[in-house]
Amino acid sequence: MSASDSGTDVGERGPRLQQLKELLRSELIAILDTIRGAKALVLDRDVSAALSAVVDFAALKEHGVEKMFLLETGAGDAPVQGVVYLVQPNVRKLRLVAEQVRAGSGREHSVQLVPRRTLLGERVLEEAGVLGDVTLGELRLDAVPLDDDVVSLEQPGMFAALYLDGDFSGIQSVARALMRLQGLWGFFPRIVGKGDYAQMLAHSLERMRAELGTGSAGDALALSSAFDAVVVVDRAADVATPLLTQLTYEGLVSEVFGIVGGAVAGGDAKGARVAASGDDAVYRAIRDVGFADVGALLGAMTRQLQTSYESRHQARTVQEIRSFVGRLGGLQAEHQALKAHVAVAEAVLRRTQSDDFGALLDIEQTLVAGADLDPEQRAYVDRILALADTHAYVPGVDTERRDPPAPAAPNSLHKVLRILCLCALWRGPALKQKTYDAWYDEIVAAFGAHHTITLDNLARVGLLPPPSAARSQPGSAHANPRGFLRKALNLAVADDADDVAYAYAGYAPLSVRLLQVLTQDPAVHTPAASSRYAALLRPLADRLATQTQPAMPQSVGGVRGGWAGWEDVLAEVPGATVDIMQTPATDAADARAQRLGVKAPATLVVFLGGCTSAEIAALRRLSQQHGHRYVVATTQILNGNSFLDPLIQHK
Repeated sequence: MSASDSGTDVGERGPRLQQLKELLRSELIAILDTIRGAKALVLDRDVSAALSAVVDFAALKEHGVEKMFLLETGAGDAPVQGVVYLVQPNVRKLRLVAEQVRAGSGREHSVQLVPRRTLLGERVLEEAGVLGDVTLGELRLDAVPLDDDVVSLEQPGMFAALYLDGDFSGIQSVARALMRLQGLWGFFPRIVGKGDYAQMLAHSLERMRAELGTGSAGDALALSSAFDAVVVVDRAADVATPLLTQLTYEGLVSEVFGIVGGAVAGGDAKGARVAASGDDAVYRAIRDVGFADVGALLGAMTRQLQTSYESRHQARTVQEIRSFVGRLGGLQAEHQALKAHVAVAEAVLRRTQSDDFGALLDIEQTLVAGADLDPEQRAYVDRILALADTHAYVPGVDTERRDPPAPAAPNSLHKVLRILCLCALWRGPALKQKTYDAWYDEIVAAFGAHHTITLDNLARVGLLPPPSAARSQPGSAHANPRGFLRKALNLAVADDADDVAYAYAGYAPLSVRLLQVLTQDPAVHTPAASSRYAALLRPLADRLATQTQPAMPQSVGGVRGGWAGWEDVLAEVPGATVDIMQTPATDAADARAQRLGVKAPATLVVFLGGCTSAEIAALRRLSQQHGHRYVVATTQILNGNSFLDPLIQHK
């Protein structure tokens, strides 16, 4: 419906993620078909969203699934001959499976571990005495296509697992998922990235490729003609972006309501489901639009729908009437979707018009600009600490919303911590120790003594470093590296609606700017240029009327020059710098690899530790501007709340 339709103008070229969906679907159906007759499907709650993105119930029913249950309840006395469990290899969950298997004697049981079979899973079932009573296997839901340009790597909480718990197993899971993508579309000619775990992932991919026995003279045939490179962004390289308020429609829905399983958490005012996925045409058209433009876009879509309804009066012949009746179902569905999203947009608008939202956004923009908080802004921080709400609904973390969103965001711990982390990150050594200590004491007093562990966790992973630590950053040539990066990478952008900074009201995500360095984008290569994309993106009215692809200079799009020339800037971004050419064994094969990489129409962008909806929107805008497809593979789609939650010490 508009050019904001997720960059689908360039989506016809490059990898077709439907292939991945079909592969996952066929693997699931093969598992179901191993049990004859009627069967029940018992789902781990943490698997259900990924499964729903792959297959619908109608397809399951065709293969004998009569009932679906969550693991907590089990199949019970359902009249079925077999039960298929899809469950993560978690000790508590597998013990629950074992209890249900023992209670369901006489049935055939299949236990499929997601995303992989593990020795731990086998041992738990063996100790429970049911390993011999079940068929044990795995369902590799480790790379699930959520859209035509987004793949979920199904590793929520990975940032905390890596940097707090020291658990690297997720890297191996991501590597296996990326090997599956390479199995479909060929090996990535180039692996580029930033961050220590980006480097670990790159080495894992190299090792896995070697284990496959590649390296012969003919392996250039296995190099991808769909992807020119994979760009891996370790979330630790850019921890500030997820903490900021997202200002696209999808981002604000995530911030105000929360998005769960491809739907708005809690639904509309009556509890009815409101789709928040690309399968909904209305949502697809508005999700990446800056919220200030959403009202105009919804209004235009409403008028367009009204015109379509009015066309029934022009139907004169039987054929014209039949044509209208054939479109009627789609018009009615679009009408319901428009009605639902208008209601959601109104709730979001009430939030954005509140004094609380304005004050919060003002603080964020002040910090991003490199300035200190003024007395009024400090008073706001003190006020939300004094009015702390320990039972507040937290969008992105809580999955069941009982009441409509209030105009002002509740003063939850997550809200407070997001502000304080941003202060510590952007102010760095300029943050006074006295201020830091006072906020520390107020959090403990307001939310409980156990949050001393929370604050320690945040300090350990670098989100809330004390000023003394910020003054002694090893390897940095600048007292405040983030301030240097703001200037060097043009992170703070004023009055340029065409820049990717539109998604954060004037802040360009560092993660996206790193990609723009690799693509030789003028936003970072000529930072002084103003309105550099004015001729490339069309006004809103034009986007509604036509889907003509804007032109783009041939020098932009896809990974080109690598990191060369940016060493001083990259030294201030945490973590190792990665640039590996997966070079075949012969000169001829190497030439072919380079040729394939240059001509490939897509780049895979991997986020280790999750990314936000606004970052995805920014990459979709780059896809439109560059005429080149950027496919996102992320361990989790998150907001600031869900980013922080695994680091919080819960009672």
